[in-house]
Amino acid sequence: MTKVKKTVHSKNFVYICVAIVSCMSTIFGFNLGAILSSKVRLINVFMLEVYNVDSMINTFLLGALVGTFLGGRLVYDTGRLQSLLGAFTFGVIGQSISLMSPTFSTLFISEFAVGAAFGVYLISSVSYITEISPSSHRGACSSLVAVFFTLGLLLSSILRDVIPNYGFSCVSGIVLFSLPLLVYAYLRLPDSPRWHALTGASDKALTELIKLRVSTSEAARELAAINECILGEERGMALFFRSPVFRSVVWFFIFISIACQFSGMAILPYMSLQLIKSFQSAITLGVISHTPQSDINFVFLSFILLSAFMGAVFTFFTVDKIGRKKLFLFSVFSNEIIIAVIYVLLYGHFRELGQYVVVPLMCLFVFGSTVSLTLVLTVLSSELLAVKGREFGLTVIYLFNFAAVMMGMYFFHRAEQSLGLLMLLSFFLIAGAFLFSLIYSGMPETKDKLLESMENTIFNGRNLLAIKSDSRD
Repeated sequence: MTKVKKTVHSKNFVYICVAIVSCMSTIFGFNLGAILSSKVRLINVFMLEVYNVDSMINTFLLGALVGTFLGGRLVYDTGRLQSLLGAFTFGVIGQSISLMSPTFSTLFISEFAVGAAFGVYLISSVSYITEISPSSHRGACSSLVAVFFTLGLLLSSILRDVIPNYGFSCVSGIVLFSLPLLVYAYLRLPDSPRWHALTGASDKALTELIKLRVSTSEAARELAAINECILGEERGMALFFRSPVFRSVVWFFIFISIACQFSGMAILPYMSLQLIKSFQSAITLGVISHTPQSDINFVFLSFILLSAFMGAVFTFFTVDKIGRKKLFLFSVFSNEIIIAVIYVLLYGHFRELGQYVVVPLMCLFVFGSTVSLTLVLTVLSSELLAVKGREFGLTVIYLFNFAAVMMGMYFFHRAEQSLGLLMLLSFFLIAGAFLFSLIYSGMPETKDKLLESMENTIFNGRNLLAIKSDSRD
C-alpha cells in the first residue's frame, strides 16, 4: 500500500502559487507597452516610420500566434509548470535583448521570441491556475493574470522616459524582479494535480492536492472526481473530433471570442486616437498633442492603460461575488451604450460636447472591454473546457483571438476610409448586440461550482445550459 507523505501547508499556499504565476505576466505586459513607450527611440535609432512601428506590435502578436500553436502541445506533453517556467525564462531573456538591441533585426527577432513565449505562458498559466484554485475563489485567481499583465502595460507608460535612455538599468531591474519568482516557482510550486492524474500518476496527484487543500479528505474527494472525468483514451485533438459535446463547447467560445473582437473590444482602444481626431476642436484643449517625433499622446495613453488595469482589478474583486455571467453582460451592455453615445455625437456633429466627453467615454469603453476579455480569456473558457481537452481548447480559442486582433489592425484604417467611422461604429454595435444575446441565452453561471461537477453535468446533459439547472456544488 502506498503511503502519502503528510505535508502541512498554510491554507494560503495555493494563493501564493497563484500570485507567483500571475506576477510573471507583468514581464509580457511591460514588453508590449514598452513598444509604444519607446516609439521615439524606435523612430530615431532604427529610422522606422510611424506606421512601421505598429508592425512591431504585429510581430509580437505573430510570435504569440506561433507560441500558442506550439504551446498547446508543449503543455500537453510536459505539464503546466515546466512549460510555464520555460516560457517565462525565454520571455525575460527576449525582453532584455529587446531593450538592449543594437540593430533592428535583433529587435525584431527578440519581439517575436517574447510573443512566442507569451503564447506558451498564457496557455500554461491559465490552465495551471484554473486547475489548482479552490472553486470559491477560482474566478479571482484566474483573473489575476490579467491584473498583472495590465500592470506591466501601465508601468511601461509610467517609465516611458526611463526605458529609452536607461536600457541597462531596466534590464537589471527586470532580472532582479524575475529571478526570485523563477527560483521560488522552480523549488516550491507543485505541478497541476489534474495533469498528473491524466498521465497516470495518481499518487503524485494526491500529494500535490494535499499541498493545495486544507485537508487530506478534501484532496481525496477532489482526486476521486478527477479520476471519474479522465476515463477514456481520447485527449486533446482526438477528444475534439470524437466528442460532439466538447466540440460544441469549443465552438461556442470561438463565436464568443469572434463577437468580442468584432464589437471592437481590442481594436477600438488601440485605434482610439483615430476616434478622438474626429473631434477637431479637441485639439485646442490639448487632448491630442503632436510632436515631430511621435504621434502618441502619452497622457491619454496612460489614462487608457490605467482604465485597462482598473478593469482587470474590478474583475478580480467582483467575479466571484457578482458571478461571471452577470459581470459579462454588464460589461457588454455598458460598451454598447458607450458606442451608441459616440455614434450620436458624431452623427449630430456635437463637437463642442464631444470634445469634453470622448476621452472619458473611451476610458470607460476600455474598462468594460478589459472586463469582458478577462472573463473570456482567463476565466470562463478554461473553466468550461473538459480537463482532457483543456490545452487544445485554449489553443484554438487563443489562436482565433490573436488572429482577429491582427486582422483588425490591418483592416481598421481601410474600413474607416471606405465605409466611414459611423458605419464602423454601427458594425461594432451589431456585433455587440449579437454577443449580448449569445451570452444571455447560451452562457451558464460557473460561480462556486467544481470543475469536475460542471464537466459531468455538461457531458451528461450534452449541453452547456445543463449547468443552469444543476444546483450541485
